[in-house]
Amino acid sequence: MPTLFIIFGTLLASIITILSIYFIMPFPGSQYAETIDIAYTLHRAYWFVLIPLLGLAVYGYIRLYLDNAAMLRKVVLTIPFLIIGIIMYMADRVMSADAMFLQPTTIEHVSVQDIGLDTSMIVIGTEINGESKAYPLNVVGYHHQIRDSIGGVPVMITYCTVCRTGRIWDPIIDGTNETFRLVGMDHFNAMFEDHSTGSWWRQANGEAITGSSKGKMLKEYPVFQKTIAEWKRRYPKSLVMVPDPEFKNNYAGLQGYDKGIIKSTLVGTNAGSWKDKSWVIGIRVGETTKAYDWISTKAKRVILDKVQGEPIMVSIQSDNATFNVWSRKVDSLILNPMSMGNDQFYDQGTQTLWDKTGRCIDGFLLGRRLTSIPAYQEFWHSWRTFNPMTLTYGTPR
Repeated sequence: MPTLFIIFGTLLASIITILSIYFIMPFPGSQYAETIDIAYTLHRAYWFVLIPLLGLAVYGYIRLYLDNAAMLRKVVLTIPFLIIGIIMYMADRVMSADAMFLQPTTIEHVSVQDIGLDTSMIVIGTEINGESKAYPLNVVGYHHQIRDSIGGVPVMITYCTVCRTGRIWDPIIDGTNETFRLVGMDHFNAMFEDHSTGSWWRQANGEAITGSSKGKMLKEYPVFQKTIAEWKRRYPKSLVMVPDPEFKNNYAGLQGYDKGIIKSTLVGTNAGSWKDKSWVIGIRVGETTKAYDWISTKAKRVILDKVQGEPIMVSIQSDNATFNVWSRKVDSLILNPMSMGNDQFYDQGTQTLWDKTGRCIDGFLLGRRLTSIPAYQEFWHSWRTFNPMTLTYGTPR
């Protein structure tokens, strides 16, 4: 009976520990099923179940000594304890998301005009209350979230490398500047756990998907992705985050990710169109979403389209990294611009010339700026998963 207690207790504890990690990390098959509620239940009940099981195993081992069991038997039955110890250590210290992807120890910025910046580096960022800040994509990609303030308000800059999703969220929930930790992923998208309620929030759309806050949504700030050269052109007074030197080796592990040339099954890019790991530009107009294949859009440079009655322009600049989606409505006018050299656009109807930042630089609309449409560069598998009713420009194969 003592042997049965030991085997039963340590075996079940091992299974529960493995499952608690399996469902929220990218193991074979773990990210395709709807198992988030099972994963959350395991997470919340973990110690309440594990302690009695381990207690049962320890009781069995104590009984061995009380029953004067043979020394060989005692030694052999220490092995299950060693196994569960290793499994628990791996689950908590090695394979847990917040152990693999640490938060920066310092957050420092330099002017976007700093000559030490690599102008081809790709950044994501935003402008709030007249202040703009940008964050190197590979840096945010490693940390998954960076807490900062822009324009006097707290922000949560997030990035999921497995989905290629960059989002900037307002971390204020019910009046509290909430703290989040990276807890794992669901359907290959990063999940964050809030400190106050322990609810899990999806990075791709800011939705609480389980826990007492289920159904709540974080407020989103516009996110823009550009090279430093183009960011400087659009936001000449911006600040840019400096990579934390303590994580230099971690950032090196993502070298080439921002350009799409990293070799990795999990985060690498598929060079084709409409494949799981192919890039798309996803946009949102009201409640309608639509995806544009990156390769065909890059070949055309400019796509004129209409979504939910809104005339839009989708463009990828000649650096093959910066993209813009603008409304073509200016006052009561609808532009139909064609691409020219130097990423400029000329509209024959209004005889106006527009630069690559969406500002009119010649014509009677001089100084006007086109309105940005919420747009993201994303892996196709991610966009269609979290926007299941999405339209597409062209037919996915």
